[in-house]
Amino acid sequence: MTDNSIMVSQLPNAQNVASTDGVVILYNALANASVRTISFSTLCANIVMSNTVPANSTANGLAGTFAYDNTHFYICVSNNVWARASLASW
Repeated sequence: MTDNSIMVSQLPNAQNVASTDGVVILYNALANASVRTISFSTLCANIVMSNTVPANSTANGLAGTFAYDNTHFYICVSNNVWARASLASW
């Protein structure tokens, strides 16, 4: 597998980006990376956050769902496949 990753500083500048826009970089393996703008509110409308955490790493869940409790942050990385990270105080 070829590593096609590049640093953000190597990306071309997007044109006509408003200060209220967020920028999402989309990668298409058949073409060059393309830049599209999306509003923050539209982006966040599709984020699912819950304080009901999965019982285990194979609990029911939809990919992209986030959950949290007092000790961990959870993300459903694939349907019914969860990963978690410990929270540290600072």
